[in-house]
Amino acid sequence: MDLVPRSTAQPGASTGYRDENAALARGLAPIAQITGNAVAPKTLAGDFLALDIERTNLVAVCRFLRDQLGFDLLSCISGVDMLDHLETVYHIRSTTRGQLLQIKVQLDHDQPVVDSVVSVWPTANWLERETYDMYGIHFSGHPDLRRMLLDDDFEGYPLLKNFHQVPLTVKPRATTQVDPNMAVSGRFQQVGQERVVQKKLGQGKEERLHPGTPTFGHAFAGHTEETSSHVPENEPAPGGEQ
Repeated sequence: MDLVPRSTAQPGASTGYRDENAALARGLAPIAQITGNAVAPKTLAGDFLALDIERTNLVAVCRFLRDQLGFDLLSCISGVDMLDHLETVYHIRSTTRGQLLQIKVQLDHDQPVVDSVVSVWPTANWLERETYDMYGIHFSGHPDLRRMLLDDDFEGYPLLKNFHQVPLTVKPRATTQVDPNMAVSGRFQQVGQERVVQKKLGQGKEERLHPGTPTFGHAFAGHTEETSSHVPENEPAPGGEQ
């Protein structure tokens, strides 16, 4: 993250003030001539200043910050869904002054449109595309505003709080057409399954004496009983003595 506390041991190189935030606040005062309102910067956690700017004044303010105050690096653009409105948050840094500044712009939730700052900082290209991809914020004047992470035919914007992950679908019933409680029951799952019968001690001797006759423990023992029931009483059982 770019939001890290900065050192206050050294005064500002260009102003000579011991308090760099106070020096920056003085430098931000001319922005009032652009916006028509008094500049009221706030100090955020991490010891850096933040400004709330109207979207119509965004590009002009950004050019002033770049040309007059040396904020030459746009490090981050973030979208925020505040339910009743959206926000775009810009973090810009001056590599010469060693300072960080935040700019926040409030947008309409139904038609979130704001001017692109690609003409001021080229790094805004992919940052604005990512914000558009996740929040649906349109950056007017962007040279190639299209999805960056998701497919082109993806519907919706995932980081909006009213986003539904998938559309409602009606799936066909299971092919078994069996009640779920019945399907997981053991006595229904094991119907028609053959069990593996291991050789038992002495079973080979019985098979040699009575070849072709299933021995004890066989999986088809029930079939043997059914066959033997059809043998006439006056005929000896198969494999028996004559």
